[in-house]
Amino acid sequence: MKVFINRERASNVLTRIRRANSLFEEVKKGNLERECMEEVCSYEEAREVFEDTQKTKTGVFKCPVET
Repeated sequence: MKVFINRERASNVLTRIRRANSLFEEVKKGNLERECMEEVCSYEEAREVFEDTQKTKTGVFKCPVET
């Protein structure tokens, strides 16, 4: 049984997707792909995309929302 793996294999295991949380992300207009397709989004993130509570509730099927 191996306890350690080589650096290359470890790096492959530890990859991550870069998130869009830059300095000015909060001032950008909501974007369905950025807010919800690249990651599981919250209701608030979906609300940023649709900019309306009713549209958020009816449009949420396009966005995998975490409750």
